[in-house]
This record gives sequence, C-alpha cells and structure tokens, in this order.
Amino acid sequence: MITYHEDLYKRGGAGDISSIKASFKITQKNAQSKLREKIITNKRFKVESLELAEVVLSEVEEKEKVEKSIKKLKHGRNVEALTTLYRSFARDWAHAETFIKCEGIPLLQGCFLSTDAELLHAAAWCAVNLSAGQSKVVKKVICLSPTLIQFLSGSDRVMQELCAWALANLAGDSQRNKQILLEQGCVTSLVTLVATKYYMDFENLLKSVLFALVNLAKDETYACVRCMQESSIYSHIVTLLTDISGNCDLCYEIGWLLNCLYSRQETLTEYYNQLSPVLHLIVNKLSQFMQIENKSQREKVLLPYVHCVGNIIGQKLDLAVVLCQEVQFYTWILTCLQCSDQYIQIEVLGLVNNFMVEPSCRVLIIIQANILSAIFNLCHSYDVDIALQSLHLVQMMTKVSTFILTYLVHQGLVSLLILLVTHHDHRILQTTLDLLVHLVSVIPEEVLEPLSASGVSQTLQQLRLHSSDLHVQTNIDSLLSVL
Repeated sequence: MITYHEDLYKRGGAGDISSIKASFKITQKNAQSKLREKIITNKRFKVESLELAEVVLSEVEEKEKVEKSIKKLKHGRNVEALTTLYRSFARDWAHAETFIKCEGIPLLQGCFLSTDAELLHAAAWCAVNLSAGQSKVVKKVICLSPTLIQFLSGSDRVMQELCAWALANLAGDSQRNKQILLEQGCVTSLVTLVATKYYMDFENLLKSVLFALVNLAKDETYACVRCMQESSIYSHIVTLLTDISGNCDLCYEIGWLLNCLYSRQETLTEYYNQLSPVLHLIVNKLSQFMQIENKSQREKVLLPYVHCVGNIIGQKLDLAVVLCQEVQFYTWILTCLQCSDQYIQIEVLGLVNNFMVEPSCRVLIIIQANILSAIFNLCHSYDVDIALQSLHLVQMMTKVSTFILTYLVHQGLVSLLILLVTHHDHRILQTTLDLLVHLVSVIPEEVLEPLSASGVSQTLQQLRLHSSDLHVQTNIDSLLSVL
C-alpha cells in the first residue's frame, strides 16, 4: 500500500475541533500543490520576445486585427495572418474563441496541406497557442491531432517540436483527450522521437516531446504509461539520465516524467525491477544538481526529483532501504532542508517522513547531525505547516528507543520544545506538550533539570489558565505535577 506523505498527519483525536481544522488545512494545502503542479506542467503558450510580439493593442483593435487575419486566411494561406493569430491567441483567450466562431479551424487545417515550411511552422504555432487555451476551445482543436501526430514522423525538426508541443497541450486538457491521442498512436510516436537521440542537436524538440509524455503519463487509467513501458521508455530514460548534463534544461522535464511514471501503484506491481536502478540514477543526477551555481535554477530542477523520490520510497519499505545505501543521498537531503524554496522544503520533509517509516532508516537520519539540526531549525519556520511537519518528524524520532531519545535530548531537543511551548499555533502546542510528557515519562533524569532551570513552569501555568482544550490541560497538569 502506498504511504502518501500528505496523509501522515491525519491522526489527531477522532472528531476534536483542532484535528478537523488540521485535516481541512492539509486538504487545502494538497489542493494548492496539485494546482501548482497543473499550472507548471499541463499547458504552455509559445511566445516570442517582446520586440517580435509587437506592442499590445486595445481590445477593440486586437479583435479587428484577428478578424482581418481570418479573412485573409479565407482568401488563401497566409504566413502573416497566421503570425498575427498565434500572437493574439497568446495574449488573450478571447481571440481564440473569436477564431473558433469564425470557422477558423477548417482554415487552419487547410494550412497543414502546404509544402511551404514557413507556413507550416506558423500553422503549428497557432495550434500550440489554441490548445493552450480554455477547454471549450481545445475541444474544437482536438480534431487536428491526427495531422499533428503525422508530422512527428517527418524530417522537419521545428515542425516536430511545435506539433509535440500542441499535442502536449491537448493531452493536458482532459482525460478524454489522453485516450484519443493514445488510440491514434501518439504515445508510440513520441517515444520513438526520444529514442532517436535528436536531443544532442535539437534540445527544444526533446523538451516538447517530454512535455507531451508527461501530460500523457497523467492518464487516470495507466494505459498511456503502460504503452510507454511497452515502447521501451525505461531504456531511453536510463540513457537520458546518464548522458544529459545536470545543467541542461531538459532535466526539469525528465524529472516530471520520472515522477509521473514511477509514482504509480501500477508501476510498483508491473515494473518493480526498474525502481531500484531509477533511484540510483536519480541520486546521481541530484548530486550533479548540487553543483549548479545559479540558486533559482538549482531549486527549480530539484523539485520534481525530490517529489519523485518521496513517492517511490513511500510505496514500499524495501525501496527506502535501497536508498539509504546511497552515500550522496544524505548530502542532498541536507541541501534541500536548508534551501529557501518552501515547496522543496515541504517535498523533502515528506520524503524524509516516508524514508523514516522504516525504523532502521529513522536512525540513519537521526545520526546525521547536520540533518537533525536542520529539521530542528525548521520547527521554527514561519510557515506553520513546515514547522508542524518538522515537529512530527521529531516526534517519530522519539519513538525509536530510550537510547535514541537520550541522544536527541543531548542534541538540544528540550531547548527546542521549551521555545515551542509559546507557539501561537494550537497544533504545534499540542504536539510539543505531547513530546514533553513523553520525555518526562521515559527519561525524567535527563529532562527535569533543564525544564526546571528554564522557568517553563510559569509559562505552563499561564497556558493552563487560558486553555479550554482538555488534552492540553491534561498534559500541562501532568508536567506541572513533576516540575
């Protein structure tokens, strides 16, 4: 059974207000995360430099220009008209609707019959920006898919890039489109392009192809992923991860594809033998990312890989054990914990949680002094959800053994908890008090003296007076009785 890190913290009291609020907040956070991933990966416009895109006109002027371009197309295939249209589609979705209402799709389809490369490129660019729009427009554009797929088998690399991009947008719009594209042979054609190694000279082509494969791999039925596997996508991924430099922009697309392919329960069942080698390759690739000097570029490319590793090891404990043998694993875990990107921090905390489900792996994290310190520091994060996730990891650590609990106290656990007693978030306060009660009950000789010396008793008394939560009151009474 998959252990999704998003579900880790849904184990509060059955029905108490704070647990309901916590559950709602986690659900909301998950929805935001899915929306962010959808925005990043599902659809993309193709735009030019500001100079080439021309000055933005008023809404009325822009609409007139679109209508004139459509009239030009009705009188013959016209590169200038197509150029005006694809620029307009990128600037405002409303222009795509105007194009559809004016019966523009048959005109565009006719342009694909031309033998003129410039006109074909402009027509494909129109298809890209139309398919990046609203679903009601995309429903009309899907009829172009057989033509777009046919051009994937051609020799014009620019045309292949643009058609793959348009197909990616179509696939990203709906499950229905994914099924249509699968039935039309789109998946096999795209995997064939990955196998040709054109990426050595045509990086933009492979970027579009990978983008399309990512959106297709989000297929709810797993049929697209199975087709990719049957077309030997695994061997091509191994080649990509081995051959492509960590500085290459393609690594970002490869990361999302890995995530879509290997975060599925079906993959665990049908292609389990691929997971350990893929984990090894990802760890090696992550080590290359650590060398990227540009901080924003480094953090951008890290995100899908961290997300992927967390999901893979969450599927089966054996995979966490495989990962712990990778020496470089701990180095990039520390780097991710210390980075400034909150999305990466959230992902790596989820990864560490899935890793620490296995008790032996939990100890391996604890004994990494720098990692332990970084997790302690994140307990003070301004982002309450990050602070709470970090504190729950600490709580997991205290469940290993009395020896490990004593070690954690010597590393500053008591001082951390004393500071958190005054935290404004009720969930963090509850967890902090739970931890303090656990410490006092298991190793009182190590804990009582620093607690008494800190003057925390007075703070606890004030909390007792103002708290209406029975669980909090009980914990405070328990602590005050021994202090």
